[in-house]
Amino acid sequence: MSDFQVNRAPQNDAPGAMLGRVIVSFVLFVAGLVLIGVGAVADPSLAPFVFTGGIVAVGLAFGLPMIGGTER
Repeated sequence: MSDFQVNRAPQNDAPGAMLGRVIVSFVLFVAGLVLIGVGAVADPSLAPFVFTGGIVAVGLAFGLPMIGGTER
């Protein structure tokens, strides 16, 4: 007999945590699209800020789920 052992696989996130991340990402994405649309037709003095906020929200929707991710 050999002493060969296999490293245990890292535990996955709880299903509730994963569902929460998916919901938050979806809400951020939709809110970002809404802000981009509102910024496109808003008052010219406010439009650049709303539009930029929409771009930031969409970026966060894609970036936040990556935090804590590891390459396997």
